[in-house]
Amino acid sequence: LELGYFAGALTMSWYSWWTGSIGPKGGKFEQNVENSEVKSEKERVALVVGVTGIVGNSLAEFLPLSDTLGGPWKVYGVARRSKPDWSADTPVHYLQCDVLNREETLEKISALKDVTTLFW
Repeated sequence: LELGYFAGALTMSWYSWWTGSIGPKGGKFEQNVENSEVKSEKERVALVVGVTGIVGNSLAEFLPLSDTLGGPWKVYGVARRSKPDWSADTPVHYLQCDVLNREETLEKISALKDVTTLFW
């Protein structure tokens, strides 16, 4: 988010990586980014901490999709509990790990050398 103070009024604009657009406060998109699909030579790899939660599970579902910006992403998912049955069809490399336990976290997460983005 980018916040700016202009002519006595607080305005806000944002860039949506999902749509590839820049938008002002209040509605319509002003400008479309010329090429909303990012092509990268390097694979994007996400580490989603809390993958069994509402937001983490949503990330695990849409990041691997081919129409996700920069996608499809490779996704590592971390949660304290074992992988739930309802997430069996999600293409996530699941790691059971309590991130509040320093030793366990170092042991399991430090092996992930290809992570490019952390979501928590």
